[in-house]
Amino acid sequence: MPKKRLQTTLSEEAFRIIEKYRSKYGGMNEVIEEALKQMDSGLNRLSESDRLLMDLIRSLDFTACGKNQYMYLILGDRKKAVEESMMETAVEWYLKKPLKEATLEEFLRTVERGWKALNRVDYVEITRGENWIQWLCYHTMRHREVSEFLARHITYIYEKYFADEWDIVENVTPNGFLLKFYRKG
Repeated sequence: MPKKRLQTTLSEEAFRIIEKYRSKYGGMNEVIEEALKQMDSGLNRLSESDRLLMDLIRSLDFTACGKNQYMYLILGDRKKAVEESMMETAVEWYLKKPLKEATLEEFLRTVERGWKALNRVDYVEITRGENWIQWLCYHTMRHREVSEFLARHITYIYEKYFADEWDIVENVTPNGFLLKFYRKG
């Protein structure tokens, strides 16, 4: 396709943005062309409602649980709230495969990413050794019940999909929890 020449000047901020994306797209012209395609497609445009929802979740520390999960929490049934959670569906959606085909580490890293995006916890660290994986999580809600509830989401999926291959040691405090998984055999 024939190209047309364009000569222009850019603000320092615009130039900084182009430089940021050059390694991903190539030269300056590829970055500009990709940006124009994105603008024209409308795929990256968020509605005002979408932006508001994202701001509310991040700024006000909402945790975006499903309707059924919320109902069970209100009724005081934490066990049912965990079992009816949307975590399994969300992880499978993100990984684009069933959890039975995922590794324990893929599951944990997906939950880490989701919880950080939802502002559910303040800190998550996943460490991997030769035959173990450790999940360390902190939150500022300062209640052991919160730590137990969050940890139970992970251990419920662990029991369902990964308990045949991995053992687990749990340590729960009012400020967070540590889960250490050891490969069996």
